[in-house]
Amino acid sequence: MDKVPTQAAFLDLSDYARPVALWLVRMLLPTPITPIHLTWAFTGAGAAAALLFALNRWLPLAGLLLLIKSMLDAADGSLARARGRPSRVGRFLDSVCDFAVTGMVFGGIAIGAGGPTVWLLAALATVSATLQCSVFSYYYVRYRTQTGGDRTSQVDEREARGYEWDHPIALRVTHTLYRLIYSWQDVLMDRLDRWVAPPGTQLTPSFLTATTVLGLGAQLLVTAVCAALGQPVWALWAFVTLFNFYWALLLLMRHLSQ
Repeated sequence: MDKVPTQAAFLDLSDYARPVALWLVRMLLPTPITPIHLTWAFTGAGAAAALLFALNRWLPLAGLLLLIKSMLDAADGSLARARGRPSRVGRFLDSVCDFAVTGMVFGGIAIGAGGPTVWLLAALATVSATLQCSVFSYYYVRYRTQTGGDRTSQVDEREARGYEWDHPIALRVTHTLYRLIYSWQDVLMDRLDRWVAPPGTQLTPSFLTATTVLGLGAQLLVTAVCAALGQPVWALWAFVTLFNFYWALLLLMRHLSQ
């Protein structure tokens, strides 16, 4: 159920929900519930959190729903791998739904807080947080390829290339949506990494651990903590300022380590 071989494992700070997710996977293995069902479930949890943010009520519950989303998100791919049926449809749908949850949650925060300044902040935070996740995803996929890990995700996603059990229409639709949202980020990250490090430069476990701060799980945790404090707008500021500075610093560190 792991994405990399045991000998290449690294500390994933964004994957704090993995133990509960693996327990859930063991419970679901003999059931007809599919990974796609879990993807829709985490989208629903994110939508419910967004509604609470928009109402500006029960904010700690909204934060808890985001943590549930993180757990379900960790479980869908693990369930597919445990059954020996990884899915490209599931891979693309997962990323599209992640973006939808981010947009809904940040939009809900803007509605709850009110004012054009917060709406602008929410828009900037959505773009920033999505790009930050792409930084982590880019290096994680590169590392899995380097270490002989899971190949469901590819660095170059210009072609759908599904498994034989992937429904062709669903594959085309989800791949198209993925490309509309993420293609510019994939190209940007590939060019940036070629600029900061020679092609073929090996990635280290410690560098991967550093990138996990930008993972979606970490973003959801930050948002949940801010919600528990009654200040969800703080999360928007964090993604626009601190997290953008952090990923730029990561690229600088990668360049200086050569």
